[in-house]
Amino acid sequence: MALLICPECGHQVSDKADVCPGCGIKVRDIIVMQNTQTIDTPTENINPRDIPPHVVQPMQQSQRTYNASHLDTYNKQQEPKKKSGKLMLVSFFIALVICGVVYYFYNNAQKQKEQEDYEYAMCSSDPMVMQMYLARYAEAPQEHRDSVNVRLTSFTQQDNDWRNAVVSGSRGALTEYLNTHPDSPHKGEALNKIDSIDYAIAKRNNTIESLENYLKQHPDGKYATEAQEVLEKKNENNVSQEEIALAKDVCKHFFQAINSRNENKLLSTVTNLLPKFLNINNAGTDDVVSFMNKLYKEDITNMNWHILDDFKAEKEKNEDGTYNLNVRFTAEQNIERTDSGKEKYAKYLIVAGITPDGKITKFAMKRVKSE
Repeated sequence: MALLICPECGHQVSDKADVCPGCGIKVRDIIVMQNTQTIDTPTENINPRDIPPHVVQPMQQSQRTYNASHLDTYNKQQEPKKKSGKLMLVSFFIALVICGVVYYFYNNAQKQKEQEDYEYAMCSSDPMVMQMYLARYAEAPQEHRDSVNVRLTSFTQQDNDWRNAVVSGSRGALTEYLNTHPDSPHKGEALNKIDSIDYAIAKRNNTIESLENYLKQHPDGKYATEAQEVLEKKNENNVSQEEIALAKDVCKHFFQAINSRNENKLLSTVTNLLPKFLNINNAGTDDVVSFMNKLYKEDITNMNWHILDDFKAEKEKNEDGTYNLNVRFTAEQNIERTDSGKEKYAKYLIVAGITPDGKITKFAMKRVKSE
């Protein structure tokens, strides 16, 4: 037994059946006719008019059914291809949109990064930062690159000026550098160098005025504490104008007493015991009077001592915490003699110690050659 296809509904039909179990059409005659035509009659010799109507109509219907079924199968085969093409097109479009969005955000991020690095380079004092910006952003906006180039050139000039100032090592060169480049990264170093130079000058001069001037210029300087300590110590030893006037007055009275050859007046200017008087240690008042008498030789009728204007005084601290004044000055001696052949003028360097109550406690003198 063989299975055939019903020309009407396409249902499988046994070749022994009379009618199609699917649609009920009588298939026996059609099957017999088809078999007969296939075997005995060439297709090209069949005249359609010779085919009975009850055979032609089922055959035409079967052909239509077959064509529809075949077209439906073809359409079903083509539908996945159409859907696949649409899916690829949609996927391509989505990928394109994603790429566009990614590029947009990436481009914005790059612009933002370039802007941040540009601002940092314009604020930096390190030429290396500026050079790195120019190397990294070759496609940056031209105005940005121009600004960074100008700033880099300025800092390069600053470096040259700084090297010249350091090599010079002078206060004037360093000050000029700071005036030209007030915002230089070397500003702190330059100020430290000026600080050291100013203190070296103050220390070399070793005066109250020089130390005060240093502290005025550098109140928070590197050597401010040291300078203040030295200044305070100097102020302790500083001799006031009143003290200088007192010491000078005592010395005048000493020589005026010698001029008048007045022992009492002379002894009123000295202590009862002098640790050092000329070459005598622990000299007494008799030694002082003896010195005056030795000045008056037999031929001297009068003499006049005069203190010059080079009078200087400084303090010397005693063991009890008090201060003596050590004075130094030049005195001239004019002599009146009976023997006109002997000298009538002499000059002496005088060094003396004066107590706080205005008494001479040390005395030395040295002849100075006349010019």
